[in-house]
Amino acid sequence: MRFSQRNGLVKAPEALRPEAMPDDLRNTLWNAVASVVDLKLDLGPLTETYWRDYLKKPVDSRPGPLAAWGMFKADFLAADYAGVYDRVEFLIEHIDDVWESLHGRRTGRLVKALNWALERELAAYRLVNRLVVPVTSQQEIDALDAALALSGPFSGAQTHIGSALAHLSSRTNPDYRNSIKESISAVESAAAVIADKPGATLGAALAILEKKRKLHGSLKAAFSSLYGYTSDANGIRHALMDEPDLTSADAKFFLLTCSSFVNYLKSLS
Repeated sequence: MRFSQRNGLVKAPEALRPEAMPDDLRNTLWNAVASVVDLKLDLGPLTETYWRDYLKKPVDSRPGPLAAWGMFKADFLAADYAGVYDRVEFLIEHIDDVWESLHGRRTGRLVKALNWALERELAAYRLVNRLVVPVTSQQEIDALDAALALSGPFSGAQTHIGSALAHLSSRTNPDYRNSIKESISAVESAAAVIADKPGATLGAALAILEKKRKLHGSLKAAFSSLYGYTSDANGIRHALMDEPDLTSADAKFFLLTCSSFVNYLKSLS
């Protein structure tokens, strides 16, 4: 494990922030578009629609289809995050129209390619029902930043959160299994601090907090259930079982949820 992973010296990826459009995300989205759009297709209707209805420019000022497509690309690569996602929705709507007119069916290839790009780059959005919808809020990112800044008695929890983020955001070898383990371990570490029981398991620490009336029973039950999921015979921690079929969405859910709960536990001190 790298130094940054061991010591939690990892910042939340920019792409996780709802108003971010880093170059890696922008270029990966464009590459997804380019992998689907065949320039040999009749781009006339697509570029005409973009010129007339999106840019609202005189139709007779539109250049040829390939030149207009080049201008679309330039606009895509220069726009802010809202402009990029506006153009993503435009393409989803009209590329399928082109394919339907040529092949008599909609393929959905562009949506799949773009969702792959969004997931790969840990973007705060996904495509649902052909629309760009948020899946990460600014409040969740703020909670992650707060957990990454913990120190003192909570430095162990901070290290686990940093490691979970490093495992999730690795570009070459993302490790969702260990990301989830580290996220849960962060909660376990913070709960042991609040319960004043170093080395206690999460279940034992939560039981102490509930008994001391520092933790509502419903919250205790919720995190006991999550801990149980990661510890049972089919769960993440069971060393004798095969690797579960995990995704970045699973790991991100645990990371953001556990970051929020670690911050909540710290507030009890």
